Amino acid sequence: MEIAPGIHRIKCAFGNNRMVYVHLLVGQDAAMLVDTGCAHNPAQEILPYLETIGLSPERLTYILISHSDLDHQGGDAPMKQAAPQALLMCHTLDRPWVEDTEALIRGRYSQFERDHGIGYGEEGKAGIRQQCLSHPLDVTLEGGETFRLGPDWAVEVIHTPGHTWGHLAVYDPRSKTLIAGEAGLWNAILDQDWQPAMPPTYCYVDTYLATLDRLMAMDIATLSPAHWPVQTGPQVSEFLRESRNYCLLVERALLDFAHECPAYTLRQAIETLGPRLGSWPAAANQDFSYGMLGNLNRLTQRGLLVAGRNAEGLVTWSLPS
Repeated sequence: MEIAPGIHRIKCAFGNNRMVYVHLLVGQDAAMLVDTGCAHNPAQEILPYLETIGLSPERLTYILISHSDLDHQGGDAPMKQAAPQALLMCHTLDRPWVEDTEALIRGRYSQFERDHGIGYGEEGKAGIRQQCLSHPLDVTLEGGETFRLGPDWAVEVIHTPGHTWGHLAVYDPRSKTLIAGEAGLWNAILDQDWQPAMPPTYCYVDTYLATLDRLMAMDIATLSPAHWPVQTGPQVSEFLRESRNYCLLVERALLDFAHECPAYTLRQAIETLGPRLGSWPAAANQDFSYGMLGNLNRLTQRGLLVAGRNAEGLVTWSLPS
């Protein structure tokens, strides 16, 4: 659907009842695709949508990847094959993981294995490889760039870190629309039926909260995120505020849990607090590793918790003595 003049929102299905919305901006002089979904989404949804609106892939000028995650970069190679002239871009900080699927698996999806005994296993990693067909980038960005799509239309790239270090959003001042990706993650990531599919996967709490504060101060009339309905009017600030409040709620729960379970591991926190903090399927609790570890690192840096290791070598957290 077209959510603002020249801005299209394309639903891409993947996994078990999951979806991601990618965006297409079509101007008189240039066109920009924001995100490519998973490996199958270009052929399954994106290219057919271009055909329905009469836009040849040869008219794509830019392919901007909002951040390093398989459901946002997985279709890079197929899209570059369909539109080789389009410049493939992401933030400099996310470049290593966007360009290289194996680096993405090692750095993002395997980061909890050694210290926390949590991972996706070889079968899960094989599935990621099938879903994520990466491609070398043409350009990297820092945030603050402006792209002119027509004589009277330019959009701005905004650095919105928190979910990843290099997360980018695209702002259209003309319609006051923000293509937000996962700059804010609400209190759950939703499935195709708008039901909780998994916990919010913010990672770097201080930058995440700073991003949300920045967005709440902007003039945004329409916010179009990757896994949630379009937010308009008062819904915009409500969505961003809930994203912020939920992150702080998790932090409070982790601090309180230290009274209930001294020297707890990340897995113990996830298994105990996950069902208390959300109603997603139990199998998705593992994905709380991203957010909870971010909160735990922040609590440790502030001296409110102390990190140690148990007999198995796993990191634990407890109250200061």
